Amino acid sequence: MAKLNLLKSREDFSRFRNSRSYQTSALRIRIVSSVNQNIPRFGFIVPKKVLPKASERNIIKRRLKSILSKSQTKFRAVDLLFFPQKSLLKKKFIDLETETLNLIKRAGIWKS
Repeated sequence: MAKLNLLKSREDFSRFRNSRSYQTSALRIRIVSSVNQNIPRFGFIVPKKVLPKASERNIIKRRLKSILSKSQTKFRAVDLLFFPQKSLLKKKFIDLETETLNLIKRAGIWKS
């Protein structure tokens, strides 16, 4: 599995204010086209209001990172921001994987 390129700076996250959004009942993503990049970058926002325990927030981020690192070579060069919901914690990994990849395909980021 390749290492993910993550969004880290405040400027990276502020670019998402006027971005396209796609969602399911358990996951929402926002997409911005990358500037001068040829690889996808990923960011995760899991607020304390959604999941109060840090261990639960980290579990969700770890699972999403694992799913994305397996298939990141199949994505177009965009910046993706993930907003997981509480119901994502109760899903099995395989269900989470199919939901995440279906959402990404629906957003049109998947290379054909």
